[in-house]
Amino acid sequence: MRAHVLRPTFRWLAAAAAVVIGAAALGTATPAHADATLVVTTPYPSIEAQPGSDVKLSLSVVSATPEVVDLEVSGLPDGWTATLRGGGFVIHSITSKPEEGATADLEIAVPPDTAPGEYPISVTGQDASGGRSEIGLTVVVAEVVNTGITLAADFPSLSGDPGSAFTYKLQVTNDTPIQQTFTFDPTAPQGWQVTASPTAEAQAQTVTVDAGSDTTVDVTATPPASAEQGSYPIDVTVTGANGARGTITLEAVVQGTPQLALGTADQRLNVSGKANTQKRVPMIVANTGTAPLEAVKLAGTAPTGWEVSFEPAEVAALQPGETAQVAAVVKPASDAVAGDYMMTVRASAGSLSSSTDLRYTLEGSRTLGIVAIGVIAAAFILLAGVFIKFGRR
Repeated sequence: MRAHVLRPTFRWLAAAAAVVIGAAALGTATPAHADATLVVTTPYPSIEAQPGSDVKLSLSVVSATPEVVDLEVSGLPDGWTATLRGGGFVIHSITSKPEEGATADLEIAVPPDTAPGEYPISVTGQDASGGRSEIGLTVVVAEVVNTGITLAADFPSLSGDPGSAFTYKLQVTNDTPIQQTFTFDPTAPQGWQVTASPTAEAQAQTVTVDAGSDTTVDVTATPPASAEQGSYPIDVTVTGANGARGTITLEAVVQGTPQLALGTADQRLNVSGKANTQKRVPMIVANTGTAPLEAVKLAGTAPTGWEVSFEPAEVAALQPGETAQVAAVVKPASDAVAGDYMMTVRASAGSLSSSTDLRYTLEGSRTLGIVAIGVIAAAFILLAGVFIKFGRR
């Protein structure tokens, strides 16, 4: 009787074992990726940026086994752009990895006219088997953001002459927790030449700075020789590999210098006139420098007995690039003999001076010429009469 009761129980256990074994066998045949978990993550899901900046985020794609995962960015505000990069290329998919995961960079360009506020963005990863993972990001646009870049200059304002180089020492500090590579973008007024490079390597365009460390950058700005006196801004932008940006404005104070020039209005250095007769010679006084000229006085040196004056005798002021016309009034001596004479016209303003040498050709008097001819003719007639009279003897 006991054996009869146990037999059905044994058969039931055997059947149950068969079901378990079959189920195990069926589970073994199921593809492994069906149990895999696809995860897309980023270490910084919420970041701050300022309008006009570029934001760079690192993405990690993890799965139990390597899978090709398509990546898609959605929810971008109007005017914003996003680019996925990996291995130096623009990418649209990535092969996931277990444990440490595969990494890609997401670059987001924030337009300069973006209003302050929070902007949500989504990144979705999907594999061929239908596995899907979505991560939400938030870009907080603020007017002022601590970018992790500190810029300082020992002497942010320098002064010098036109055409001379203004050299600044700029200290760049990496306040981020990782090593960063920085690039430089200096700008100056039109016509200026400006460069920026690390002090240790004059030809380099970038510099790598460890976390919490700093480096020195030389910024050189050279104005044109024609730069007018005044203050000019030199803007330097430093951009980190993570998209962070820092700016500093340096000042170049150009101390203009005036230059005095004097010449004739027609560029000719030959003048002609008559004795005891005034001759007006148009002259040009010019300021060819970069600072104003004041109280320009005129004077002249001529042969003894000659008179030289100027109208006007003084030019009150000349701005850079400005000219003024004056007249040198020359009156040769009444007894001056016809011929060529040298005279000098000078302009002076403080320690500055400029001079021009003129050759003055004095023409003989027509009346004196006629008298001379008459005297010669009379002498010739008288001499002829003497020869005739004494010749007959």
